[in-house]
Amino acid sequence: MASIIGVSLLQLAPYVRYVHYNEGSEHYRVPRRVIYDYEFIYLTRGCAIFTLGDEEFLLKAGDLHVIPPFTVNACRVPQGGSFAYYACHFDPLYMGEEQNFSDEIYVDVDYANLPEVPVQEELLERPVLRFTDFELPPFVHCSTPHKVTGRFADLLALFNERPFGYQARVRACLLDIIGLLLEETHTAEGIKQDSPHKAMIAEMIGLMRHGSDTEFTVEGVARSYGVTTKYARTLFKQATGLSLSRYLATLRMERAKELLRRGGLSIAEVAAECGYEDLHYFSRLFKKHEGLPPRAYSDSLRGTSL
Repeated sequence: MASIIGVSLLQLAPYVRYVHYNEGSEHYRVPRRVIYDYEFIYLTRGCAIFTLGDEEFLLKAGDLHVIPPFTVNACRVPQGGSFAYYACHFDPLYMGEEQNFSDEIYVDVDYANLPEVPVQEELLERPVLRFTDFELPPFVHCSTPHKVTGRFADLLALFNERPFGYQARVRACLLDIIGLLLEETHTAEGIKQDSPHKAMIAEMIGLMRHGSDTEFTVEGVARSYGVTTKYARTLFKQATGLSLSRYLATLRMERAKELLRRGGLSIAEVAAECGYEDLHYFSRLFKKHEGLPPRAYSDSLRGTSL
């Protein structure tokens, strides 16, 4: 069984493997298959029926389909229909040459005549990279299609032309696309837009931002919404992708960085302002989140104008 590696937003640095643009008529089809990385498919015209696992989706222009690795998927166009789309295969981060593979795996396939695409057994043990602090649904309707289309067009041009530094530039394009998807699927606080408990979670986050005691916040808000504290914590993680304690730590680290940028406070005073009485614990946590201790972070800002 393939190992699972978590990738947070801080770590996200997508490795673009293959990009293309295609058009299809009613004869277009992709038979059942699995892929070994992530694929984004963005429809610019028409419609098509996509299968993901046991579910079917009719997607239209402006919809973006998210296909995760090792999930059975397929595609066909309704009778009399047609569509056009961009597609991008990628990993959330580069895993090294030993985990890389040729795009011929996807390109050199007779999709039109195969009943099912053969599985590449040697790739089934490839690690699965999963996002840890957000989740993308199977499809997203983009409210700013001009922006998404533009970024996919830039992505394709860079991939085909491959100018110097294109690896960094295609990564930037794909990060922009992921950012646009997160705007569609999450609130500014990181709450899933389709969460039925969005109001409760937003209230909890608002109180935490103002420094309220965490346990008191959870208990009080949960009671006002008629749920138990334990269930409120469960709903919080479902809605944000993070446990309440991890979300609070992230808020505190952002506050700490803001105070360090401003200057004028000692590290101990910054720790206390962020709710940490133990300076050593604060320093360890800060280094875990930011990759360097607060003193080094503060020193790195000297001489900069922010």
